[in-house]
Amino acid sequence: MLYKMGEKKIYVRKTFLGNCRRLLEKIVPQTTDLYKWLYLNAVRFSSKKRNERKKYLSFKYHTVDGCNLNCSGCSTFSPLVDNSFVDAKSFENDIKHITKLGYVEKMELIGGEALLHPNILELIEISRKYIEKGELSLVTNGILLLKKDEKFWESCRKNKIGIKITPYPIKLDIDKILEFAEKYDVNLGYYYGGSKIHFCKYPLNMDGRGDMNKNFNRCDSSCCATLRDGKMYICCRTYSVKFFNEYYGQEFKVLEKDYKDIYAVKDADELLDFMCKATPFCRYCDLDKSKFGIPWGITKKEIGEWI
Repeated sequence: MLYKMGEKKIYVRKTFLGNCRRLLEKIVPQTTDLYKWLYLNAVRFSSKKRNERKKYLSFKYHTVDGCNLNCSGCSTFSPLVDNSFVDAKSFENDIKHITKLGYVEKMELIGGEALLHPNILELIEISRKYIEKGELSLVTNGILLLKKDEKFWESCRKNKIGIKITPYPIKLDIDKILEFAEKYDVNLGYYYGGSKIHFCKYPLNMDGRGDMNKNFNRCDSSCCATLRDGKMYICCRTYSVKFFNEYYGQEFKVLEKDYKDIYAVKDADELLDFMCKATPFCRYCDLDKSKFGIPWGITKKEIGEWI
């Protein structure tokens, strides 16, 4: 699908759940229990298809922990991090090794804000060096795109790296960004269909007594596999919760069963089996207390944004 802006076009990511959300937003106020009930049931209805075992590897690589936007309730806890980046050598080792395990169909360079990485060009080059045919993209809030020089855009073109913008309600010169994308023949799209004017909150349950399988099948973030420093997680929160623990002095536990060491598995099948099932960390999600229609805003770093 295409989102048209004048004579220019920007691709919009369309999914079943995205379509459901857009439809519901037109007919039911997001702040009502009816919206919540309808959406969570749409998630449950689509869970069998979303969570089925994939044929090829598809994942996000968490390149940067911090962000320059600091959204309230950020799912990766980025506002709680001063900043940290994946080491380029560690990144190369991971990408080189995982491509030996099996075919990588899709990888997204993500954060935090991926464009904050001081060696983002090196990561782009490494990605295409080993993932020769798979789909590669970089996810960004767009703030730094117009500050990137010709080398960045040329690298994206040469390595066939698509750029996906998360459409927060911030001032972006989309027309200018489109001009750059068209000039350098780089695919440009929105990471979500429509605008992220409102957030949804999937709170954490601090006692960890939730039903992990039930939560997994009702979560629209399930099967968002995340790789970082040699470990594959089924969800970015499992990787990032350490920042929440450190900032607030909490003890959300990440067990060995919550991730797979890519250097300890024999092949991609072992990873693919792992990536389509709940893990113990899923017990911390409290989807019954989910909230929708929360206006987007900047964090106050209050613990209630996440629990």
